[in-house]
Amino acid sequence: MKVNISFPATGCQKLIEMVNERKLRTFYEKRMATEVVADALGEKWKGYMVQISGGNDKQGFPMKQAAHWGTFLAPPTRPR
Repeated sequence: MKVNISFPATGCQKLIEMVNERKLRTFYEKRMATEVVADALGEKWKGYMVQISGGNDKQGFPMKQAAHWGTFLAPPTRPR
């Protein structure tokens, strides 16, 4: 799994390829704009907070800000 970390103010970005996907479970089921502790990314990232601003699932579908089809929200229905 690849994780792209960027800091837009300076234009820096870092691409991290994680072999052990279990370490990234702290990022699973999170919504966009959620701040997450970055300790799972390794020793370099201890104490940092990162904000989720996008991503793809394993099939390649992108994340969307307004859509979260979890157990709390039902999908919209067609008007009759």
